[in-house]
Amino acid sequence: FNIYDIFINDSQWKSKLESSIKALDYTNKTEKISKQNIDKMYGNTLKTSVSKLEQYKRCPFSYFLKYGLKLNDKDQVKIEAVDTGTFLHDIIDSFFSALDEKELTVRQINEEQIKQIVKNIIEEKMNLDRNYIFKTSARYINLVHRLEKVSINSIKYIVQTIKQSSFDVYGHEVEFGTGTKYKPIKISTDSGKTVEITGKIDRIDVAKNKDGTYVRIIDYKSSIKNIDLNQVVAGLQLQLLTYLNETCKVEDFLPAGVLYFNMADPTIKAEKNITDEEITDAIKQEFKMKGLILADVNVIKMMDNKIEETGNSDIIPAGIKKNGEISESKTKGINAEEFKNLQKYINKIIKQISEEILNGNIEIRPFYNTKVQKGKTPCEYCKYKSICRFDVNNKGNNYNYLKADSKDTILEMIKE
Repeated sequence: FNIYDIFINDSQWKSKLESSIKALDYTNKTEKISKQNIDKMYGNTLKTSVSKLEQYKRCPFSYFLKYGLKLNDKDQVKIEAVDTGTFLHDIIDSFFSALDEKELTVRQINEEQIKQIVKNIIEEKMNLDRNYIFKTSARYINLVHRLEKVSINSIKYIVQTIKQSSFDVYGHEVEFGTGTKYKPIKISTDSGKTVEITGKIDRIDVAKNKDGTYVRIIDYKSSIKNIDLNQVVAGLQLQLLTYLNETCKVEDFLPAGVLYFNMADPTIKAEKNITDEEITDAIKQEFKMKGLILADVNVIKMMDNKIEETGNSDIIPAGIKKNGEISESKTKGINAEEFKNLQKYINKIIKQISEEILNGNIEIRPFYNTKVQKGKTPCEYCKYKSICRFDVNNKGNNYNYLKADSKDTILEMIKE
């Protein structure tokens, strides 16, 4: 007997068999959104941010669900890592605002004043209704004490990095948006639509020399982060470089670099006989900024006034040899021409991402950075995985793997 015929001719099993056969050809492949629906979602102007464009490159479908359909989880009352990170950001911003109010500069402040200002800021914040949860249990009260300690240590080292340089704070929590000094970044697409990018920079520093005014963009992070040129060219790490571009354009500044400052709570593992000086040096390394800087020895000296004495900076990713030349092995830098090429490339890729969004491309293809994620897939903690049902065993489901090209290879590609 033909087994298929038995089941297909049985009224009880026919529908189940048809459903099972249909499942053999199942695909979760997406179709492009129609122009009509794109117009309904975004209108003639796509209002977005650099972090949203980065999210699109991580996975176009997750961007569509989050920012196109605006699917979100129900609000829950809980403290997550992002909340404590935001809390630390607020304290640092409030610290600089307090200096402005007191008409003090970073170069005038001492460690005791830092402690007192931070304590006052935290006390004030604890009285705000939105922070009530920090008072609800002994665990959260202890968390506040730890955040106070981290804040004081972080600000102490932020102050030190400025005092040890020729750079001064030009602005903090600087917004790009309507009604601000820095207007939204606008891009015209080939389809005649406009992309309007808004956002905020944690800190802008400037320093002058005979060549002009140099600017660096500083971003505070509650976890260790660095600039990876492979992520930059893939469109996954555009934020700081985009704001550097725009600041240079608006103010006629020269690019000095983009840097991440880790708001750390360092734990130093060492032998019992370690000296206090060695402990201090180890802590400095935890707070050392990471990122990408201009490979110009004069600009590097402006960023760290002590680098000629030490040879290896303890505040920026740079080193100088005894003969006065830049140490390539210790410096994460590119030259002025390479910076110009990179800035042009950033503009190009932002336009390219915007075109993809407005063309309705919502493919399910998550980026997989095997070096960073170390065995954990990018979909593992995605809240939309039950919707897209991405599975490498499904037909057409493949990760977009991040390349691991060398700096020289990337810079040559950008140049071309």
